[in-house]
This record gives sequence, C-alpha cells and structure tokens, in this order.
Amino acid sequence: MSTTPSAAPARARYIPQLLQIHTDDLAFVWGQRRKAVHSDQHMQRDIAALSERVEAHVQGLLCAPPAALLDHLQPGLSADDSDEAFAAAYALLRTAQAAPTQAVIEAFGIAAGTTLRGLRDALCLAPHALFAQALHTALKHAAPATAAAAAAALASHGLLPAASARLPLLFEDADPATAALAWRAALLADRKAHGAPPARPFWLALSHADAAVRDAGWAAVVWAGQAVALPTLRKFVGDGEAVALRWLAVLGTADDVALVQRSTLALTDGAQRCALLARHGHPSGLNALVRWMDSSKNGSDSVDDTAAVAAGEAFELITGIAVQGERRQLAVPADADDFTREMAPLVWMPSAEKARAALEQHAAHRAAGLRWRRGLRVDEDLDAPSAHALDMQSRWDLAARAALAGGRAPPPPIA
Repeated sequence: MSTTPSAAPARARYIPQLLQIHTDDLAFVWGQRRKAVHSDQHMQRDIAALSERVEAHVQGLLCAPPAALLDHLQPGLSADDSDEAFAAAYALLRTAQAAPTQAVIEAFGIAAGTTLRGLRDALCLAPHALFAQALHTALKHAAPATAAAAAAALASHGLLPAASARLPLLFEDADPATAALAWRAALLADRKAHGAPPARPFWLALSHADAAVRDAGWAAVVWAGQAVALPTLRKFVGDGEAVALRWLAVLGTADDVALVQRSTLALTDGAQRCALLARHGHPSGLNALVRWMDSSKNGSDSVDDTAAVAAGEAFELITGIAVQGERRQLAVPADADDFTREMAPLVWMPSAEKARAALEQHAAHRAAGLRWRRGLRVDEDLDAPSAHALDMQSRWDLAARAALAGGRAPPPPIA
C-alpha cells in the first residue's frame, strides 16, 4: 500500500464571478480615459492614473484561461456601446493567443458604427504582432469604414505606408466619419514616413461640408508644417468658418489677435465664445469674460447663467485663478417641467468682483504674454514642471504650434 499523500485538488486561478466586474469596470475606465486625452480639465498625471486602472482590470481578466475568457467576452465584441466593445476586444487581444485574436479580427470585419470604433481603439492600443497582416488585408479589400479603421490602427503602430493606394480613395468617401478617420490616419503615417510624404489633397478636406472632416484636414495641414496654413485660416475665418476659427485661436500670431477676438465675439453661443477665448489665451479676452460672469447685468435667464459659468471656467483656464462665488442650482427656463427643475445641476457661479480684482492685480504682468494657460505663459518655452501643470487640451495645442513651426511634436493619438 502506497504511503504517498494524495495530490491536493487544483486551486482555481481566477474567480469567474469577478470577470464581469472587471469587464464592466474596464469599459467604464476606458471611456473616462478616452475623453480625458483631449480634456481641458485633465492633466498628464490623470491620464497615467487612468491608464493604470485600465491595466489593472485587464490583468484581472487575464487571470482566466484564454478559452474561458473568450467564452465570457465574445458577446461583447458586438456590443453597441463602443467602450464595451473595446473592453472585450482589448482583453482578448492582450491574451496574445491565436483564437481570441482571430475572434476579434472576425468581429472587426463585420462591425459598424460605435462597435467598429471600440474594436478599432483596441487594435490601436494592443500589441500588433498577431493581427498586423489582417489589418493590411482589411485596408486593401474591406469596405471603406472598415478599411479606414484598419488604416487608423496600422498608423497608430507606425505600420501604415504613407503611400498607401487606398488612402486617397478613403479621403473621398461619401461617409464623413470614414473620410475624417482616413485623414487622421494619414497624419500619423506622414509624420512617421521615411523621406518626404506624398502630396495630399488638403483642399478636399478643408472645403468639405462636414465639420469633422474639416477639423481632421486642418490637423493634417498643421502637422505637415504647411506654410499656407495661417494665411488660409485667416481667409476661412474671414468667411465665417467655425472650424477654422478654432484652429486660428490655437495657432494665430500677434497679428491675428484682433481677427480672433472679433470673430469670437460675433458668435451667438455663449459657451462656445468662452471656450474659444480660453483656447486663444490672449489677455485681451479677459474683460469680455468678466462682463459675461455678471449674470445680473445680462438679462437674468438660464442662458445667461450658463454663459456666466462658462465665463468663470474660461477665466480660470487662462489665469489659473479661481473666481468662484455662490453655489446654486442652474436656472431653468420658465416653462421647464418639474423633473427638469429638480435635476438642474448645482454649479459654482463666478464672482465678477473677484475676477475684476484679479485683473487689476495682474494686468501689467499678463500683458507681457501673447498666450496664457492656467497662469503660465505658453507662448514661450516651458520647463518640465510647468509643462506637467498644463491640461491635455493645452498640451496638444502646444504640440500643434510646434509642428506648424517645423518641429517634431507628436500629434494626438487616434485612440
């Protein structure tokens, strides 16, 4: 009779009930990170923290064997919510196994709309060794929306040939989302091209009827360092083009201050006016922001309250000085129903008095700079601590100005 002790039962490597929790949380955190990358409220440290949370939930999912994970996540590959589709696809791609990767590629080939966006983002982010060839095939032969998504993923990994024969066809696609994505992919490909990139039909994008395509076109022009960018922007702004105004607010020189200010003040949307003045960052816009903060002198309706809040936020984005006053519920229209009244958000109304005092105290100092963000001059070189104090939107704006000047500044990521 053997005296060898019997083997202990195998210990489970994961808790199946936790997989759904990790999946849901991964989708939620990815959605936060996706929005934060271009946010005027998030810093680089916030992106790093969100990225760590994404990775933590991925590691929680990877505790399961690949086959079990595929069974759990495969339904999510067809989710209508882009963040849910991302969570399923990204975790499966991170297994670095053939079967889960193939499941993602097959889902990618038939996906559309928000589902396709989520799968695309996962392919942009995950290691590409097992799926790069499938993306090249999709770029050549798939339907336009899928081909553009494949181009974006390849470009994110530095694998998209700048001279791809499919890209010019995608620029002209009837679907604006496809055309815009193709331009964003071309921007990345051209930045990483060896030698001079091919000539691009920029005018096709800049004159497009869709604002997203025009925006992607301007980004491509700027990161290509095109000398005609500023003169062309001035012409478009003079013609009343809103996307061009936003880019001129980001890129304009001292000679453009009057045009940007005049065009911005002519806008009818109060929040849009404030956002553009904050993006421009010129101290001459501060007086208008202070006027808009004083809702008691604006006519007293909910639109004025909303504009006042936006003005206070824009003032702080430029100066770095908080001018919060009283906290109250945002006013609603007189004919609003009970639910709308009850759910009106609590906001900090700005104090015009605090803002005026700040203007008087710092006027001479601030007049010395063309652009300010959070109290820092951003029209001159910044040291590393100052750069880390900037929000993500202003960091990308700095990169755009550097790229237009001929620098090798990185463009914003597609995912």
